[in-house]
Amino acid sequence: MLNKIIKRAIMGFVYGIFIGQTIVILESLMAGDGNFYPVSPYLIKHSSSIMAAVIVQYFITGLIGISFSATTVIFEIDNWSIVAQTALHFVITFAVMFFAGFVCGWFPHTALSILIWLAIFIVIYVIMWVSFTLYFRKQTKNINEAL
Repeated sequence: MLNKIIKRAIMGFVYGIFIGQTIVILESLMAGDGNFYPVSPYLIKHSSSIMAAVIVQYFITGLIGISFSATTVIFEIDNWSIVAQTALHFVITFAVMFFAGFVCGWFPHTALSILIWLAIFIVIYVIMWVSFTLYFRKQTKNINEAL
């Protein structure tokens, strides 16, 4: 199990950085002014330099990737209910995403913004959870039919 976690964490780090950088590029393109915005103004303001802010965001997006990849082993614990697995996975991924968003300044640090962030996270999490559940049920059905 530890080997699975380590392998998934390494790949997750790479995927997290790739996705994070892709989002930054897309956001910069959407600004439409030809400039590249590598990090939020909040993170720049609270860092010693733009380079420091970029490095912080680089590792934080890697951490997000690690949390989403490595925590998938939770769903392989056969003696846990799907409710327990989902609850633990949700708590871990939410904590990491909230930490990342807070540190990087991806949302204002107000109670309302935090509630909106939570609501958005829950909606996206439920959509992804249902999608994966339906996918794996179909895979299981196909395997059973093939047997």
